[in-house]
Amino acid sequence: MLDSFKKTDGKILKKEELLREIEKFILEDENFLYKVLVGTDSENYNDRTEFISVIAVHRIGRGGRFFWRKEWSLKPLSLYERLWQEAVISLNLSQELLRELNKKNLNFVFELHLDMGTNGRSKSTIREIINLVKSYGFIVKTKPESYAASKVADKLL
Repeated sequence: MLDSFKKTDGKILKKEELLREIEKFILEDENFLYKVLVGTDSENYNDRTEFISVIAVHRIGRGGRFFWRKEWSLKPLSLYERLWQEAVISLNLSQELLRELNKKNLNFVFELHLDMGTNGRSKSTIREIINLVKSYGFIVKTKPESYAASKVADKLL
């Protein structure tokens, strides 16, 4: 699932290259706190739904790097279906990414970012999805704190 992520310059990375890029960025300056974030956002089109997933490495107070991947459904999805699919995609990515990064003994905080909040149209399903993510042991952030999904991934749609 970690294959085919792109750098900001469009270069496609294999799983090992992606992990190496993340590790290199964190080890460049270990004096900072790092957050590794996963988030997915989606958009409906006439014949499909597009999903953009982001892995962001935030060097708190000093910028960051991000990697992204695009996938599609075969038909447009309802808001409810999209929110659940965004969460499932992010959960699957997070499980694999965290398993691989933990092998490297890096110092970081891991968060899963959901593109939903308590004030918008998504508020009716937010508790169910948050509970699902938390049941996997992840720290979960929603709007306005879920910038990997609600800002970075959203800009790539």
